[in-house]
Amino acid sequence: MAPDLGGRPPEPEDRHWGDAVEEANQDAEAAGPVPIPVVGDTRGPLPAGSVGEVQSRLSQLWAHAAAMRLEAARAEQAALAAQAEAAARATAARAAAEASDTEGRHVAARSSVLNLVVIAGDRAMAERCAETIAGTAGRHPSRSLILSEEDPEGPPGLEASVEAVSVNAAGRRADTGAEMIHVKARGETGRHLASIVVPLLVHDLPVAMWWPGQPSFISHRGDRLLPIADRLIVNGSEWAGSGLDLLAELAYVSETRGPGGRLAQHRPLVVVDFALLRQARWREALASVYDLPDLRPHLGAVRSINVTYAALEEGDPDGRTNVVRPLSHVAWLASRLGMTVVEPLKRNRDGHRTATLRQRDHEVSVSLRPTMSDLGAGSTVRVELVSRLRGAEVTGVVTAGDCTVEVVITDCGRERVRRTYNAPRLNDVDLLIRAVAETGADPLGAEALEMARRLLGSAPRARPPAEEDWGASVGEPWSKGGSFGHRTATGNGKRRRRSHDHE
Repeated sequence: MAPDLGGRPPEPEDRHWGDAVEEANQDAEAAGPVPIPVVGDTRGPLPAGSVGEVQSRLSQLWAHAAAMRLEAARAEQAALAAQAEAAARATAARAAAEASDTEGRHVAARSSVLNLVVIAGDRAMAERCAETIAGTAGRHPSRSLILSEEDPEGPPGLEASVEAVSVNAAGRRADTGAEMIHVKARGETGRHLASIVVPLLVHDLPVAMWWPGQPSFISHRGDRLLPIADRLIVNGSEWAGSGLDLLAELAYVSETRGPGGRLAQHRPLVVVDFALLRQARWREALASVYDLPDLRPHLGAVRSINVTYAALEEGDPDGRTNVVRPLSHVAWLASRLGMTVVEPLKRNRDGHRTATLRQRDHEVSVSLRPTMSDLGAGSTVRVELVSRLRGAEVTGVVTAGDCTVEVVITDCGRERVRRTYNAPRLNDVDLLIRAVAETGADPLGAEALEMARRLLGSAPRARPPAEEDWGASVGEPWSKGGSFGHRTATGNGKRRRRSHDHE
């Protein structure tokens, strides 16, 4: 029986994350938030100098909104008591509301469906993440805590601001309301982030932790922060150097803190990597073509997997190009096709990285090949899968552009299949929406991450417990198979923006 490149598995019994988000979304939908007029600058950032002040500012923000809603309700009752004047007053009220909507001078009822904690590092990264989060508020409004550090050697202190985010939902008069809390920690305060985060979370809502840049997974900081989260979101394509050391650490975190892990306890952690989410279109296109009856048997007779990637310089002589994305393609294929590692990945003099796998009774060669390209360094340029069955050699080649993915299958040198799928690259807003929307655990993603660890051939290097490096600024998880169809636009009919990052 040929291996399966990925049918969607049954939903896991423990759906803590998905159920919580879905129920919160339904509650927010049923509540029907009403636009509330705001006096002055209530929607602007409210300053705070401590965790207690942040909580006080949040109470003030939403207490004002509640008071304005109550006032509006009383006005409506008065209008009902005066039937003769109701029509005129309603007309005037609608005109005023439309004018207010145009000017953006209202804030909706609070409708957060999750906590989103961002370990941003510096101010520039914090601003970038805040812009991305604002783009998701219409789909997944959250209480967002964006943490950054300033003057780590200076005196301890905390500077914070609180603001409401109001986004108009298409087809609805009411806006969705969310909160964004910016926290800037100074000196010793930056070494106690968990103590800042926990009091500011909305209880009974899931917690997603977005850790861009250079995370410190295996450190005192990681030990304090990771147990807070249900979901860890990273971007492996941004890690310094080859990125392979941090990938090994991430695999260790997934193994030990994921479902069934020895450190998971009552709160298992699901790992989501933007680098893997971006590759979903490659994986789904490849799986769709090899699902053809006459090609499927070749999935059990793979002889080589070759991934070409864009290098920083010709031949990548120093091995400084991030290869998390190229390796992720190999790890997914190996995990789905029942392969084991014979020789782990090693770097050769020509700049290629090679490994040897085993599938059934034959070996499979693996090669990551650098090349010069107009794409960003570390981006996948080409994925090649070579199989040999009953004397016939079949080669599958996958390439991708801004909006399409192409798969070409050749049989003994003659083109047999050519398919082009409409599948645009995802931008950061799309990726964050998918990262928090996926329900339950992702066993296929965890298996691929574990395969990546085995391909690297070593356990992650533990860091000294006292190390407190903040970190530099900086699919769907693993394809379940199936065809892309002809998706060329987002749900609102607007074309997706091109991402600066590639696959």
